[in-house]
Amino acid sequence: MAYSRLIKNANFLKLWFAQITSQLAQNLLNFALIIRVFDLASGTKFANLAVSFLILSFAIPSIIFAVFAGNYIDHLDRKKVLVISNLLRAGLVLFFLVFENNLFMVYAIIFTISTITQFFFPAEAAALPNLVKDKKDYPSANSLFIFTLYSSFIVGYSLAGPIIKLFGPDAVYYFTSGAFGLAAILSMLLPKMKAITHTSIHWARLIHKIIKNITTDTKEIFSDRKLLFPILQMTLAQGIIGVIIVLSPSLANVILHQDLASASHILILPTGLGTVLGAIVIGQFMKKANKVRIIKIGIIFAGISLIFLPLTKNYLRPPYLEYATMAIAFILGFMNALVTISAQTLLQLHSEDEVRGRVFGTLNMMINIAATIPTLLAGLTADLISSTSVVLIVGMLVLAFGIVQSIIFRDLKPKGIDIHTLDHLS
Repeated sequence: MAYSRLIKNANFLKLWFAQITSQLAQNLLNFALIIRVFDLASGTKFANLAVSFLILSFAIPSIIFAVFAGNYIDHLDRKKVLVISNLLRAGLVLFFLVFENNLFMVYAIIFTISTITQFFFPAEAAALPNLVKDKKDYPSANSLFIFTLYSSFIVGYSLAGPIIKLFGPDAVYYFTSGAFGLAAILSMLLPKMKAITHTSIHWARLIHKIIKNITTDTKEIFSDRKLLFPILQMTLAQGIIGVIIVLSPSLANVILHQDLASASHILILPTGLGTVLGAIVIGQFMKKANKVRIIKIGIIFAGISLIFLPLTKNYLRPPYLEYATMAIAFILGFMNALVTISAQTLLQLHSEDEVRGRVFGTLNMMINIAATIPTLLAGLTADLISSTSVVLIVGMLVLAFGIVQSIIFRDLKPKGIDIHTLDHLS
């Protein structure tokens, strides 16, 4: 029933389709650049570190601008933010046609695109509750967004290698630019979504307020366990994703003895399929389940899966090595969906519309601060020891975190966590 109501919601469909096209463009571009940067640096001893710098070029703008962007869009028509950010990204992608062989310029262009994305992310997340009025539909709406997020991940990462081999790297840039342009057109069809504010705030006043809110928001988040818990989970999930993305070219070589483009159906495709299935399961069959319990289980199983991933090469031979790797990747994707959807649903339930942009902007900043150090260390450490050793260590740390937080948050039962209590929030 929830999905049928969403499908009948024309404005939700516009936002959803805009998300599909923009995420497809972003994932296709990301995978193509990971391959390109790894190849450019493969003649050095720091190929993994070069990929780390690529990921950091995307993450650092979030640390600098996320909170400012989140506060800013609370005083803007979120539709305009979505349109302009997509148009700017569509234009910037074309600069890779000129500078794809220059590592410094690749980093600079990605940094600029990511800066613009900091406005797109909180605007999209804050727009969803404006278009989906019934709070009982939030889990299903989020599951659809996560479903398409990782469906585009599957398609984008799966198509990047073949497109590069068949048509060359330039084709990727033309395609992604066109996809961002289509997302902008879809966003133009949305209604105005200016957040409710009691006063008109000028630039100087707004900047002063933002600076003041950074400390206040951070303190409130850390003092409110209902917000802190989901933010910790999404931060950890992003950190894990960052580490795996940085090490993916090396893992493909070490475990599977293939380049990443050739091994994408073993490492990337199962991860995406697992996430898609997880999104379907939690959106359709687990709406009444305790979201805190789902998150705790997901983190623990993710840690176990990470521990087993590097061990496969020591005990298995082809084709069982490939089968085991695919199974572990699938489980990681499935657990990631359970954690991410549950955490985002909790955040949307416990943040007010007037400050939702600030909450998600702060979330984006905290996620990327937490993910920056392990992403950098993962690439550097993998070049010094091995990528499989790094994954094993990360898996042990994630498992330990999951066990410890299960104890710390054992009594956490936020209002609205189960669907039968959502009526009290209406």
